[in-house]
Amino acid sequence: MVSIAVSKKWLLAHTRCGEQKLFEVLPQIKAGIDKIEGDVISLEITGDRPDLLSRTGVARAVNGFTRARLGAPKLALRASPALIRVEKSVLGVRPIVIGALATGLDLSGEDVAELMQLQEKLTLTHGRRRRKVAIGIHDAAPIAFPLVYKAVMPKEIEFVPLGEDRKMDLEQILHDTPKGWEYAFTLEGSNRYPIILDARGNVVSFPPIINGRLTAVTEETTSLFLDVTGTDFEACNVALNVLCHHFSDEGAKIHSVSVIDPLGKKTVCPDTRSEKMLLSVKQCNRTLGLALKPMQVVDCLRRQRLNARRKGPLVEVEIPSYRADVLHPIDLIEEVALGYGYYAFKPAKPRVFTKGGFSMDSELTEKIRGALTGAGFLEVSSYVLTNEEKARRAKSEREIVRIKNPVSEEYSALRSTLLPGLLETVSKNTRHAYPQKFFEVGEVVTKDDKTETRTRTDLHASVITTHSETGLSEAASVLAVLARAVGRDIVLEKANHPQFVEGRCAAIFLGDSAKGERLGFVGELAPEVLEKFGIEMPAAGFEFAIKKGQK
Repeated sequence: MVSIAVSKKWLLAHTRCGEQKLFEVLPQIKAGIDKIEGDVISLEITGDRPDLLSRTGVARAVNGFTRARLGAPKLALRASPALIRVEKSVLGVRPIVIGALATGLDLSGEDVAELMQLQEKLTLTHGRRRRKVAIGIHDAAPIAFPLVYKAVMPKEIEFVPLGEDRKMDLEQILHDTPKGWEYAFTLEGSNRYPIILDARGNVVSFPPIINGRLTAVTEETTSLFLDVTGTDFEACNVALNVLCHHFSDEGAKIHSVSVIDPLGKKTVCPDTRSEKMLLSVKQCNRTLGLALKPMQVVDCLRRQRLNARRKGPLVEVEIPSYRADVLHPIDLIEEVALGYGYYAFKPAKPRVFTKGGFSMDSELTEKIRGALTGAGFLEVSSYVLTNEEKARRAKSEREIVRIKNPVSEEYSALRSTLLPGLLETVSKNTRHAYPQKFFEVGEVVTKDDKTETRTRTDLHASVITTHSETGLSEAASVLAVLARAVGRDIVLEKANHPQFVEGRCAAIFLGDSAKGERLGFVGELAPEVLEKFGIEMPAAGFEFAIKKGQK
């Protein structure tokens, strides 16, 4: 959740409903009311709806829900000669830049505060604190096109940053300004920094840190240049479309900006094309427990500001370019539920009486937790989401499942083993006393072409122990205790694995090693693996599959 402040007077003036109706509708469009102080309403916006992070976005959703305006809003995009040329030097630093122009503005102090709030909240949530997406909003009047987007050395260029009164080079900005302190982490590991220059050589922006004072926005500003930089084009395009729709709803005219990459390819921004998706009415009704007809489904979607039309037993839906949250038909079913109105659902008593209890998996994991905590181990609970770099450092042999559209590089894949997470836990506790003993029980995901999703979810258990005298014997004895606790008849057989020291590793088999299934490995962890995690103390451990085949 992220909180935004909106003027009650402004919302009432731009929605066709009274105060009581407004307060009833807001929670139903994913904009819960946190508090009301005078004219200011504090709204809690769900993280999946960046288009609701402005007053215009909230008003747009309210007007749809109350049927004042149905379907997706149209964005009139006017062509312009404005260009941004991208140089090759920036591709390895922050490769994406897109932009647009908004003209015909008449800004008040409240308007300026609103656009600054939108910029801040959008980069905080959708932009992952500017690491994935950063936004620059500039007074367009002092800017001379075409612009150049390139990477330069830290001391190569000086300019007066926004909020400062003296020229500073890029290194000084990172070390001596509040914005530099706050966002320097976004450029960690780079020896060159991205910069946007205009045709006169003036610095427009030092993304994702700060704009130049030359293009500061004031109440006298009548035209704006919007720049969006980042690491992912789709995420940047969503952010730019949110901004363009905001300024369009505020009465501005929106003009395109063309971006020319180092190979000469021209891209006109923003990309406002909608995405089409088909929704099964039957599946929708089955999921929601309703009996809606196709045209009723269409009506619910149009109330959610989506264009929709009947197509036989299906409904074809057009998803606006500013809606980053609709990725799957189940997301459209949620939109139908919102358009139908959660308060309109009639509560029904369960038809079947059931008695709750632990599942077999839960009982099994509880036995493991009991056995390992009794042996002096501390439990670690980490995310199923991980990244390839962590798996590589741990020399994991299992092929990792990558995420096509990750929200960040830190969580770009699904873990295939638990041991990398335990190694990372140990690496963060090297200053604490030894011995250190950790375990984790959790799901891992592996590729499996035989399943519908081409993946399989298994349940694994993993243990790591670190102190000066640990080794294979200690890890194997803990494994034996665990096997007895869960009723597994296991056999160890000498083996080699890149995670473990050669000659101090064994494969774990279920039953007879000649006929049984290999479940995992136990051994003393290889020094090169420990070194990559910054661990200087010897470590031993194991990981094995408790249950396979969940699809």
